[in-house]
Amino acid sequence: MEHTELPVSVPMFLPVMRGTLSLPANRDPEVLERLQPAHMVNMCSRLQSHFNTCATQVAQEQQQITNKIKETDQEISSALAQLVQKQKLYTSYAETFSKVRLISQQLTRCNDILNQNIESMEYLNNLLELEDRLEPFVWKTE
Repeated sequence: MEHTELPVSVPMFLPVMRGTLSLPANRDPEVLERLQPAHMVNMCSRLQSHFNTCATQVAQEQQQITNKIKETDQEISSALAQLVQKQKLYTSYAETFSKVRLISQQLTRCNDILNQNIESMEYLNNLLELEDRLEPFVWKTE
């Protein structure tokens, strides 16, 4: 049971035993006899019920938060694993491109050396007598 509505006017509350205020007052020995424990038990029971309801609600919300944190953690772990896989893949691509670049540089160097050799062959061929000369070298790339 939840009681969220307050009465319009709340009467002033004074302690049951006046001596608890540390004020000089007449001690009334009959005050303890007039106390009814059923009312106090009822009030404590309602308070206990209210605290139990609040605690249950807080526990449910904490469980929801915990579940959401676990779910988010799993999503982050999955995303991280995917990123690591992509990083490995891109690293292998970079290595392949590096090898391709190296091979391309080597081919360019070979082509330059070949062209130098062809020029040298032509120069040497031209130094020969006409009857000793070889046919002109033709390099075809298709």
